[in-house]
Amino acid sequence: MKDALIAHRGAPLLAPENTLPAIRAAAAQGARWVEVDVKLTRDRKPVIIHDDQVDRTTNGHGFVANMMLEYIRSLDAGSSFSPEFADTRVPTLEELVETVLELGINLQLELKPTPGDDIETAEIALAAIKDFWPANRDGLFFTSFSIRSIHAAARLMPNVPRAFAVVVPPKDPKALMAETKCQILHLQRALLSDDALKILADSGIEFAVATINEADKAQHFFAGGAQSILSDVPDLFLRKAL
Repeated sequence: MKDALIAHRGAPLLAPENTLPAIRAAAAQGARWVEVDVKLTRDRKPVIIHDDQVDRTTNGHGFVANMMLEYIRSLDAGSSFSPEFADTRVPTLEELVETVLELGINLQLELKPTPGDDIETAEIALAAIKDFWPANRDGLFFTSFSIRSIHAAARLMPNVPRAFAVVVPPKDPKALMAETKCQILHLQRALLSDDALKILADSGIEFAVATINEADKAQHFFAGGAQSILSDVPDLFLRKAL
């Protein structure tokens, strides 16, 4: 990573998370990288949504994996955030990539399988990426909490960097990187103690911390060895110089 901040699900404090307005808002706030989540529908189409179910972020109910693309695309993914975003749709992966390329920014694509379709999520999403992402363009990497998705990504697009995401910091970060075939480790801030930070820093691996919305907390993790953070605030570094 050459940039210290990745805009988490776009700009979810300004627009509905994981939607095209959120991506555009992040870019307008100066983000050079955005992170989004990809899942499969019942008819095996990759869409940009975080949860296994649509209930939290749309006016629908039920599991993404049990819905056809046409139905998910009929849902309102914006009104619950603000009337201003009424009729915002859950994006397809193709729409998301087109928007990222149009804006000239970079993409962290999190493979977010519904438990049980880990390999298929990676296979279908990466097949789509091969179709949509220019072969000679950098600015792309994959991440997942699923070891099976990550291993599939390593097999299918070995030249694209990968990040493995964990909640509990590993005791042996280098061994975990070797096992997962990843170049970057993503960690959740909640369990990241100073002792764990030291282990990570001493290991020499590249790691990022999520989700950091305060400049002083970002500085703490950078001082502890992190190279980047995920944030809901794309202009975090502009608001308070580090």
